[in-house]
Amino acid sequence: MTQFYKLFIECLSEWSIKAEQCDSNECLEECRKGLLDNLDKIFPYSKDVEFETDKVNYILSSMFFLSNRLVKASIGLAQLDKSLENLKQVGNLSFENRENNETYNKFIHDLNEILEKYF
Repeated sequence: MTQFYKLFIECLSEWSIKAEQCDSNECLEECRKGLLDNLDKIFPYSKDVEFETDKVNYILSSMFFLSNRLVKASIGLAQLDKSLENLKQVGNLSFENRENNETYNKFIHDLNEILEKYF
Protein backbone atom coordinates (compact mmCIF):
# COMPACT_ATOMS: atom_id res chain seq x y z
CA MET A 1 0.00 0.00 0.00
CA THR A 2 2.96 2.33 0.46
CA GLN A 3 3.33 2.35 -3.31
CA PHE A 4 -0.16 3.84 -3.76
CA TYR A 5 0.53 6.50 -1.15
CA LYS A 6 3.88 7.48 -2.67
CA LEU A 7 2.50 7.64 -6.21
CA PHE A 8 -0.52 9.62 -5.03
CA ILE A 9 1.63 12.26 -3.29
CA GLU A 10 3.95 12.55 -6.30
CA CYS A 11 0.96 12.90 -8.62
CA LEU A 12 -0.57 15.72 -6.55
CA SER A 13 2.79 17.44 -6.23
CA GLU A 14 3.41 17.42 -10.00
CA TRP A 15 -0.15 18.59 -10.65
CA SER A 16 0.10 21.51 -8.21
CA ILE A 17 3.34 22.72 -9.82
CA LYS A 18 1.77 22.58 -13.31
CA ALA A 19 -1.47 24.22 -12.15
CA GLU A 20 0.42 27.04 -10.44
CA GLN A 21 2.12 27.91 -13.73
CA CYS A 22 -1.17 28.05 -15.66
CA ASP A 23 -2.51 31.37 -16.85
CA SER A 24 -5.62 30.22 -18.68
CA ASN A 25 -8.67 28.03 -18.17
CA GLU A 26 -7.52 25.75 -21.00
CA CYS A 27 -4.24 25.09 -19.21
CA LEU A 28 -6.06 24.34 -15.96
CA GLU A 29 -8.39 21.98 -17.79
CA GLU A 30 -5.40 20.12 -19.29
CA CYS A 31 -3.85 19.85 -15.83
CA ARG A 32 -7.11 18.48 -14.43
CA LYS A 33 -7.36 15.85 -17.16
CA GLY A 34 -3.72 14.86 -16.65
CA LEU A 35 -4.23 14.51 -12.92
CA LEU A 36 -7.34 12.37 -13.33
CA ASP A 37 -5.59 10.15 -15.88
CA ASN A 38 -2.68 9.66 -13.49
CA LEU A 39 -5.02 8.91 -10.60
CA ASP A 40 -6.74 6.25 -12.72
CA LYS A 41 -3.34 4.63 -13.24
CA ILE A 42 -2.45 4.81 -9.54
CA PHE A 43 -5.83 3.56 -8.29
CA PRO A 44 -6.96 0.99 -10.87
CA TYR A 45 -10.52 -0.17 -10.96
CA SER A 46 -11.19 -2.99 -8.52
CA LYS A 47 -11.96 -5.42 -11.36
CA ASP A 48 -8.35 -5.00 -12.60
CA VAL A 49 -6.78 -5.73 -9.21
CA GLU A 50 -8.05 -8.52 -7.02
CA PHE A 51 -8.34 -7.21 -3.46
CA GLU A 52 -9.37 -9.59 -0.72
CA THR A 53 -11.37 -7.15 1.38
CA ASP A 54 -13.88 -4.40 0.78
CA LYS A 55 -12.02 -2.19 3.25
CA VAL A 56 -9.13 -1.69 0.83
CA ASN A 57 -11.55 -0.85 -1.98
CA TYR A 58 -13.28 1.64 0.30
CA ILE A 59 -10.00 3.35 1.19
CA LEU A 60 -8.94 3.63 -2.44
CA SER A 61 -12.30 4.90 -3.64
CA SER A 62 -12.36 7.43 -0.79
CA MET A 63 -8.92 8.70 -1.75
CA PHE A 64 -10.00 8.99 -5.38
CA PHE A 65 -13.19 10.83 -4.44
CA LEU A 66 -11.34 13.24 -2.16
CA SER A 67 -8.60 13.90 -4.70
CA ASN A 68 -11.22 14.54 -7.36
CA ARG A 69 -12.96 17.05 -5.07
CA LEU A 70 -9.59 18.66 -4.35
CA VAL A 71 -8.97 19.06 -8.08
CA LYS A 72 -12.36 20.66 -8.66
CA ALA A 73 -12.01 22.96 -5.66
CA SER A 74 -8.50 23.99 -6.73
CA ILE A 75 -9.61 24.80 -10.26
CA GLY A 76 -12.57 26.75 -8.87
CA LEU A 77 -10.24 28.65 -6.56
CA ALA A 78 -7.88 29.45 -9.44
CA GLN A 79 -10.78 30.76 -11.53
CA LEU A 80 -12.07 32.80 -8.61
CA ASP A 81 -8.58 34.23 -8.15
CA LYS A 82 -8.47 35.17 -11.84
CA SER A 83 -11.89 36.82 -11.61
CA LEU A 84 -10.84 38.78 -8.53
CA GLU A 85 -7.62 39.80 -10.26
CA ASN A 86 -9.62 41.12 -13.24
CA LEU A 87 -11.80 43.07 -10.82
CA LYS A 88 -8.74 44.42 -9.07
CA GLN A 89 -7.23 45.56 -12.39
CA VAL A 90 -10.25 47.77 -13.00
CA GLY A 91 -9.26 49.69 -9.88
CA ASN A 92 -10.91 50.66 -6.65
CA LEU A 93 -14.58 50.38 -7.36
CA SER A 94 -17.54 51.42 -5.33
CA PHE A 95 -20.44 49.23 -6.28
CA GLU A 96 -22.86 51.81 -4.98
CA ASN A 97 -22.33 53.87 -8.14
CA ARG A 98 -24.50 52.87 -11.07
CA GLU A 99 -21.54 53.10 -13.48
CA ASN A 100 -19.90 50.14 -11.77
CA ASN A 101 -22.98 47.90 -11.85
CA GLU A 102 -21.86 46.20 -15.06
CA THR A 103 -18.52 45.21 -13.53
CA TYR A 104 -20.24 44.06 -10.36
CA ASN A 105 -22.82 42.01 -12.28
CA LYS A 106 -20.09 40.36 -14.35
CA PHE A 107 -18.20 39.42 -11.18
CA ILE A 108 -21.38 38.01 -9.58
CA HIS A 109 -22.10 36.04 -12.77
CA ASP A 110 -18.53 34.63 -12.79
CA LEU A 111 -18.75 33.75 -9.11
CA ASN A 112 -22.09 31.95 -9.53
CA GLU A 113 -20.74 30.07 -12.55
CA ILE A 114 -17.67 28.92 -10.59
CA LEU A 115 -19.80 27.78 -7.65
CA GLU A 116 -22.19 25.92 -9.93
CA LYS A 117 -19.45 24.21 -11.90
CA TYR A 118 -16.97 23.25 -9.17
CA PHE A 119 -18.76 23.20 -5.83
